[in-house]
Amino acid sequence: MSRLPVIFIPGFTGSFNLPVLLDWRGPTLNGWNFPPFVDYGKTFLQTFTQAGYRRNRDLFVAFYDWRKPVEESARRYLIGWIDRAKKAANASKVILIGHSMGGLVARSYIQSPEYPARNDVARLITLGTPHRGSAEAYTAWAGAEPHADETLRTVFAVYLWYLRHIHPIQTELDKVKTIHTQVPGVRDLLPVEDYLLSGNPPQFKPLSSMVSRNLWGEMANQVTAITTLTQRVPVTTITGVGFNTLNTILVGPPPDDHPLRYADGVPLQRHYDAQGDGTVLQRMATVPQANNLPAITVSHGALPDSPQALSLIFRELGIAPDVLGAAPTPTPSPTPRLIIMTASPVEVEVEVPAGQPLAPAGVLGTGEKRAARRSRRVRARNYGHAGKALNLVVIDNPTAGDYRLMLHGTDYGHVTIGAMLTGTGEPPVLGGVGSTAAAEPMITTIESEVAPTTDLFYTCTVLSTSDIPQLQFDARSTMAAAVDRLGTAMSERGGVLGAAPIGDDRLRSVLSGEPAAVEAIMALPPAERHQAIDQLIELCKEMVGDDRDRALGMITALTQVRNEVGR
Repeated sequence: MSRLPVIFIPGFTGSFNLPVLLDWRGPTLNGWNFPPFVDYGKTFLQTFTQAGYRRNRDLFVAFYDWRKPVEESARRYLIGWIDRAKKAANASKVILIGHSMGGLVARSYIQSPEYPARNDVARLITLGTPHRGSAEAYTAWAGAEPHADETLRTVFAVYLWYLRHIHPIQTELDKVKTIHTQVPGVRDLLPVEDYLLSGNPPQFKPLSSMVSRNLWGEMANQVTAITTLTQRVPVTTITGVGFNTLNTILVGPPPDDHPLRYADGVPLQRHYDAQGDGTVLQRMATVPQANNLPAITVSHGALPDSPQALSLIFRELGIAPDVLGAAPTPTPSPTPRLIIMTASPVEVEVEVPAGQPLAPAGVLGTGEKRAARRSRRVRARNYGHAGKALNLVVIDNPTAGDYRLMLHGTDYGHVTIGAMLTGTGEPPVLGGVGSTAAAEPMITTIESEVAPTTDLFYTCTVLSTSDIPQLQFDARSTMAAAVDRLGTAMSERGGVLGAAPIGDDRLRSVLSGEPAAVEAIMALPPAERHQAIDQLIELCKEMVGDDRDRALGMITALTQVRNEVGR
C-alpha cells in the first residue's frame, strides 16, 4: 500500500553545508547533511528505515540554511524539498515532521499566502518547536552568547569559528553585529510574550517596548493566523518536560559601549522552570487548537531520536514498527569527540595515539570498561569546494595523549587550525530551578602560513574531557621533513645548489640524512640555531629558478621553524 512521503525538517544548526553557510554558494538543495560531529538525526532515519521507509523515495530530510529567517528557509528550501518528495513518491501531499526551528519553517510555509494554491501538506508534527519562542534566544541574539543544548552550541561554535577565520574583517570587529547580519534567523526564535524582568522589585518589560522582538512570531501567533494554520493542516505537537528550562531573565541597564549588545538589558540572573525540555518551555511549544500530546521526559536536542518521541510519531501515523520499545529510555551520556578543523589550503592527516578511550562525562558510563585502541591514522574530510579547503577530522571517544597533525600545503595562504572536545558536558538536568547557563564550547586555535608542497607538523594534546585540547607547533618534525626534502633536491643536483658548496659540517650532516643531526641543530644556542636555519633557507633559495613551488614549500616550513624556536 502506498503511503505519503515523510519529510523531516531539522532544528537550528541541524543542517550542515559549509560552502552555503559561509556564503561561497547560493541556496541549493544539494550538498547538505547532518553535522558530522554530532549524533543528531541518525536514530530518526534508522527507525523510519527499519519501518520500511526508503531514503529519497518516501523519506526525506529538508535541510536548509538555518541562519536565514524562517520565511526565507521555507521559500528557498522547504518548497523545493516538498516538490522533490512528491515527485519521487508520486504523491500529491507530504507529511512534515519539524524539530525545533524546523517546525517554524513548516508553519511559515503552511501559513503563507502561497500555500492554498499548492495545498500539499497532509499533516504537521512538531517536536519541541518554540512556537511562542524560547528565552534562550535572547543571549544568542542580543549578546552573541548562545547557550541552549550542547548539540546546538557545538555546531554554532564550529560555524562561527569558520566564519571568523574565513571572513576575519567582517566578523572579528563586532560579534553581535555578526549575528544580526549573518544569522538573522535567531530573531525568529525570540519569545512572543514578556520574559525579561527589570527594576527593584523586578517587573516584566513589556514586549512592545523592547528592541529585540520576534516580529514574525508575533504575527504567526495571532488568533486568526493560528486558525489559518490549523484549518489548512492538522497539527500535532510533541513536547518535553522535566528539564531545567530558561523561563525569565533578570536584566540590568544596557551597556554604554555598544548600541546593539543587550539593548534591552544585560542578563544578571537566569530563572528556570522544570516544565520544559531544557531549551523550550512546554507552554511555548504547543499550539492552540492543535493536537497537543501529553509531554514526555525527553530533552530538547534528543527529541528527534528519542524512542518515546518516535513511538508517538508512529502512533500518529498509524504505524507500529517492532523496532520501537515501549519502555521509556533515559537520556544517554553524550559521546566525547575530538574535532580538529582547518580553514586553510592544506590536506590534513591525524595520527591517533593508542590508549584507553575517554569516558563520557557524568554518572553514566564513567565506570564502564573500555577496550584500548591501537594507534591509527585518520585523513581529514574536506567540506569546502573549488580549492576552498575546509577540513574536518572527527574522532569519537578519543584517547588521552598526543595527536600528531600532518599538514601538506596545496596553495599559498594562511593556516588556521582549531581543536575542541564535544560531548563532554553533563547530561541534561532533571527538575529544579536556578541552573547556570552552559558555557560556550572552547576552541583552541593556532595559526601560521603555508605554500604549495609545504609540510607542517603540529601536536594536539588531549588530557581529559574536562581539559581544553592544546595545540603546539612541532618544530623538530617540520625541520626534519624540510631538510630531508632539501637533501633529496641537492642529491638530484649533484650535491650543490648552483655553485654554492656546503661549508658547515653540521649542515652537511643534516642534509645527508643523519637522524641525530637535526636534533643537534635544534639543541644549539638560539643565535647559532637561527643562523644555521638561515643557511638552510639560503640553500633553498638557490632552487627558486628551477622549481619555485618546491623551494618555497621548504622555505615556508624552515621560516616557521626559525621563528618558532627563536621565541
